Amino acid sequence: MVDAIRFLVDNGIKWPDLQKIWEAGMTSADKWKLNSTGYFEKTFTFGGAGTKSTSHGNGAAATQVTLVVEQYGDGPTNEVITMYPGPQ
Repeated sequence: MVDAIRFLVDNGIKWPDLQKIWEAGMTSADKWKLNSTGYFEKTFTFGGAGTKSTSHGNGAAATQVTLVVEQYGDGPTNEVITMYPGPQ
């Protein structure tokens, strides 16, 4: 889904890149917050992960990624629900 905060993942992103994005999110100083769907999420600076669809305004490069993880278990380090690039 592409909208004002969710950009498209770049076609060149591979599994090892997703691991790097995950690690960057887990080590960033940005704070986790509980979202309206009951998951923890964190938005952090990470360039090169995606672009906005040209059919939704422009093809600008994404400057941040939002990481969404399970709430239950050991806290906000649990199973990844989704991650998506977005604007600053």
